[in-house]
Amino acid sequence: MVNAFWLDRDLDRTARWLVDRHVGSSVFEGAMVLTTAVQLNGYPRSDALYFTHPDNPLTRWAARSRANWRFLRAYVEAAHDEWRYRWDHGPDERHGSWRTVRSLDDETVASLEWPEADRTDPPQLTGEWTADDYVEAYRYYYANEKRHLFQWAKDRSMPPWIPEYAVDA
Repeated sequence: MVNAFWLDRDLDRTARWLVDRHVGSSVFEGAMVLTTAVQLNGYPRSDALYFTHPDNPLTRWAARSRANWRFLRAYVEAAHDEWRYRWDHGPDERHGSWRTVRSLDDETVASLEWPEADRTDPPQLTGEWTADDYVEAYRYYYANEKRHLFQWAKDRSMPPWIPEYAVDA
């Protein structure tokens, strides 16, 4: 299942808090969702674009409004910047999936007939870890379900809120 981990409303902070394994996967999975979402709204199909998981709640959410799509794009861009930082990629190096997103024609994306105009909160793909606020839900989910993946490279470290959200098993 594709997912985005909304650990904060500040997307740069969110990217810094992603475990190492989720930095690259956020770029890859986010690119799949972004390119699928625009194609669902009429963007010309191409073998150069991903088209997968059209019924995933994150894909449906991204396809619902350009504002949602742009918010997810900003998340993916922040994850891409973090990917470059953590693994010392140069300023001109691009993750292949980010190159795919960047290949989209901005004018064509803007001219698509999006079903809604306003941005809505992302879906909570957090299993049993739900909350009234999507960031809260993702913090509970991350602190408990993703604990086995806790590893941060370079100068990144565990988010300060983890102890507050961790539930003893």
